[in-house]
Amino acid sequence: MKKERKKYAIHIVLAGLCAVMAIVGIGWRGYIKSVEKKEWGELLSAKQYSRHYVMIPEDASSLMWQDIYESAKQEAADSDAYVELLADWSTGEYTAADYIDIAIAARVDGIIVKPDGSARVREAIDAAGKADIPVVTVLDDDMASSRKSFVGINSYQMGTTYGHQILSCIDEDTRRITVLLGDSDTGKDIIFKELKSTVQAGLTKKQREQIKISPVTIRSGSTFEAEEAIRDLFNTQEPPDILVCMNETDSVSAYHAMVDYNLVGDIDVIGFYQSETMLDAVKKGTVPMVITLDTQQAGRSSIEALEEYHSMGYVSNFFSVDLETITRSNCSQFMQKEEE
Repeated sequence: MKKERKKYAIHIVLAGLCAVMAIVGIGWRGYIKSVEKKEWGELLSAKQYSRHYVMIPEDASSLMWQDIYESAKQEAADSDAYVELLADWSTGEYTAADYIDIAIAARVDGIIVKPDGSARVREAIDAAGKADIPVVTVLDDDMASSRKSFVGINSYQMGTTYGHQILSCIDEDTRRITVLLGDSDTGKDIIFKELKSTVQAGLTKKQREQIKISPVTIRSGSTFEAEEAIRDLFNTQEPPDILVCMNETDSVSAYHAMVDYNLVGDIDVIGFYQSETMLDAVKKGTVPMVITLDTQQAGRSSIEALEEYHSMGYVSNFFSVDLETITRSNCSQFMQKEEE
């Protein structure tokens, strides 16, 4: 009787193990499919690359970062390298520093990241440097870190470009100009100073006395708080006559707030980046212009910087990214590019 019970127990254990193995097999198959859907299939396929890079964006869902990534991915492929977009692959909440730590653990050949100005990210970049993994910062810089190169917009150029566009919007009724700045944006003080200087240089003495140019700092990483801050600016007795936005999210939020408060025609919103919303607004004439950056250049230069470092052991400290102004006259050209 005992032998039969023991034999029966063994059969139950074996059946349980088979069930577990089947579940694991099905789960692994599902995982592989999900990985392939996220375009990581190349890493698991027969295709081999000489180098593996990762890109850690500020917001992987934004059109601007998708465009930068696609450009970097193409440039990397031409150099026999693969770029992985390291973001939004887990339901957990990870910071840029966490993603850098993951990239270090994976022993990648290079990291492309937009730093958030925190000490934690700086420490992570330094840790990558100690692990002989070159880091290239994009759009925002951290000069105190051990990053190898910075790919971005010259702060003076950005301030001057915005300043000239503001001047084209000023009329005899203009009194208040508000400039939205991110709290972690690199060179924000230089940008605002150059912007203000450019505007004041183009005003008459009377205009300089009556027009006030004010910066408003928006907390980075919190879309809800940004929307609230922008709506608070509009929901006052003295909203700005000109509102200047320097990122894609703030631009869209400002446009929607302007429409919701029925202020179209009363406020000029100068937006940033050619999202579908902003291009449509420029085409309709509800927004006078949008400042945009060359994402193809940003993505391409990020890979060039890493490739240059691997081939020569050093790299240029700065790769400049060009700015362009989208108005009603050239809007159709940009819309066509986006469709393509």
